[in-house]
Amino acid sequence: MKKLFLAGIGFFLAMGLTFAQQAQTTPEENATKVVTELVTKLTLNDEQKTAVSTIVLDQEKAIAAVIQDSTTKVDVKKENIAKIQGESDTKIAQLLTDEQKVAYQKYVTERPPVNIPATQETTEQKESGNGQSNQQQQ
Repeated sequence: MKKLFLAGIGFFLAMGLTFAQQAQTTPEENATKVVTELVTKLTLNDEQKTAVSTIVLDQEKAIAAVIQDSTTKVDVKKENIAKIQGESDTKIAQLLTDEQKVAYQKYVTERPPVNIPATQETTEQKESGNGQSNQQQQ
C-alpha cells in the first residue's frame, strides 16, 4: 500500500513538471506568435512583416533576459519590460500606415501584461511581510 501511495505521488510530481516545462516558451516562439497576430490584425505586407519580425524577436529576447535576471526585483523587471515594449512599439509604428497605426494602438492597449514568474526572493518577501524584517516592524 505504501509503495502504491509513493508511486502515485511520484506520478503527479512528474506530470506537474511536464506541464510546467510546456508552459515555458522560447523568445522565438513568442515572437512568431506575436508576428502572426500582427500580420492578421494589421494586414502587414511582406516588407513590413520582415521588419516587424526582427523588432519583435529582439524585443522577446530582451524581455526573456530581463525575466531570467535573478538579481533584479519584480517591480524593476516590470519597468524594464515596459521600456522595451515602448521602444519596440515606436519602431513598429514607424513602419505602419495611418490605418495600421490605429489598429496597432488598439492592439497595444489590449495586449496582456508579460507574466513574470515568482522567484525565490518574491516568495521570501511575502513570507517575511513584503520584504520588511521583523526588527523594522517593531
